Amino acid sequence: MKLLKCEQEVHIRFCADEETATLYTSYPTWIRKMDKLVEKNPQSFQCIAENEISKTYSMPRNFISIRSKERTVTLTEEQKEQATRRLHGTE
Repeated sequence: MKLLKCEQEVHIRFCADEETATLYTSYPTWIRKMDKLVEKNPQSFQCIAENEISKTYSMPRNFISIRSKERTVTLTEEQKEQATRRLHGTE
């Protein structure tokens, strides 16, 4: 089942007296991102529920943060060329 863009959502929940946060998402990009975290770091990230359109994850509350500004990366032409070579496997 495919959801409309306006139906794809992410909810993060935690209480002040708990050390664990839960993240519910029906947004495919976030599901892929969280699944990678579960695979790479299963002691900290767990998938605790799922259905055909969404998943719920558990993680340490202190992993949740909000940035104060957008992060931008400025690459030199040489760095861009190196990244392109790595992407194509020619380096």
